[in-house]
Amino acid sequence: MPFVGKCSFFRSPQNLAMGRGLGYCDLDGDQAICDGDVQFCKDRETLRKHLLEQKSKEGSNNKREEEQKKKPSYKVLVVDDEEAMRKMMFTLLSKLGYQCITASNGIEALNQINQNKFDAVVTDIVMPEMDGIALTKEIMILYPNLPIMVMTGYSKEYSAESAIAAGARDFIKKPFSIDEFSLRLNKMMRDYEILFQIEARQNEIEAKQNEMVTHLNKTSSGEMDTLKREIEILKTRLSSVYT
Repeated sequence: MPFVGKCSFFRSPQNLAMGRGLGYCDLDGDQAICDGDVQFCKDRETLRKHLLEQKSKEGSNNKREEEQKKKPSYKVLVVDDEEAMRKMMFTLLSKLGYQCITASNGIEALNQINQNKFDAVVTDIVMPEMDGIALTKEIMILYPNLPIMVMTGYSKEYSAESAIAAGARDFIKKPFSIDEFSLRLNKMMRDYEILFQIEARQNEIEAKQNEMVTHLNKTSSGEMDTLKREIEILKTRLSSVYT
């Protein structure tokens, strides 16, 4: 049996009138007398099954923890004139692992954007002072790569096409389920990551190209200087010969 050491189902012999080192087995609530040595377990197959399940659960928990650590903590700006909706979105985004800041209208949202760095914006359409479509257009002028999701309960007045035409990456109708919102937001952020990686790669390639061109120019300039020196030396030699 590959499992060694004390059994995880061995319980301390405290308050038991047993010999030294003896306790009881808590496997399936049996509480039989044992010393915790798995080599002498009477039901080794059941023990093996339980230990494997326990190990599998621990591995799954560790994997989930690692995934959570690897997952970037995006900062999302939520814009909605209804306080209840802002509170609900704040709670939802926090549970999904995002940082959330809220604004009650488009003008307040622009002030927040100028003061903070956001990874995404989720905005309502119908709001006082500045609606979501106007806000989206303004954001696209300032930050053309910032992903925006537009949400509204007025699907007849505002279509998904108008939101996308303004620059939004996605459009969701109220009321929406937590699962639908989560799927849409995660997809939008994955697309944002891919775009960011592509742009970073392009910048890296351009930097290498510029470096190569600069190096080539330096090399060419150096070769020209060498050639000029050789010509001067040749002239000097010819001059001395003629002299």
